Amino acid sequence: MSKLLVFNFIQTIPLQLRNNFKSKVKARPISYSLGTLHKHHTNFSTELENTINSESNFKNISNLIKFVRQHSKWYRDNDCINRHYFNYILLDPRVTNNLKERASQLHLMDVWYTFLRAIFYVGKGKATRPYVHLKNAQKLVDETNNITLVKDPKLALIVSIWKANRGVLLIRAFQGISSQDAQTREASIIDALGMNHLTNRRLGFYYGRARSLSDKERKYLGIALLYKLMMKFLAKEEKELFPLKNTKAAMAA
Repeated sequence: MSKLLVFNFIQTIPLQLRNNFKSKVKARPISYSLGTLHKHHTNFSTELENTINSESNFKNISNLIKFVRQHSKWYRDNDCINRHYFNYILLDPRVTNNLKERASQLHLMDVWYTFLRAIFYVGKGKATRPYVHLKNAQKLVDETNNITLVKDPKLALIVSIWKANRGVLLIRAFQGISSQDAQTREASIIDALGMNHLTNRRLGFYYGRARSLSDKERKYLGIALLYKLMMKFLAKEEKELFPLKNTKAAMAA
């Protein structure tokens, strides 16, 4: 239907129905142009993309949690050695824009989309591992050679966040797991988000039960883990991390 026909249709229907029509159009804060929905354009995997473009697929995420339960059970039964690791993600606060405070005014699918779009790095480690990235980025804050920054997009993005007078957002989750468990979770999240979206420079590795999963099932595991990460993120205030003067102090803050 052409834009002109849509416009004429809106103008000719009764006022009460017209208002109802407009309220439905504004039900979700997505850009519309006279009845035309502009879908999100992302570099996510097809499986993750489906959850932001279809409400039924988004609601189906609750059914994907079974992949997390199965994964966790396998590691509880088969890998109890050196469980000092965790996963973490880095996010851009210019994208989240105090998402927790805005979430009540948004459709949950749009909260989901915003959260996913803000993630720029996925990692695994123990102790102070996430802060290594900040320390390395701090060395490049005054770097004027663009080639140096291009060599590591993750550090370049951290520097750009700082130069915009903002701080990096960090979420640590799934703490107290083994190295192979953390690596598998990292791999599935990276596969779900897609390498073209992230600043990660290599794919992850799968271990244990996940090695027998199909590519699609691995991404389902990643989607379920991402949903858990979002709920953890929304439960806390956004705390931005600026150039570090003292790593221990930053961790305690």
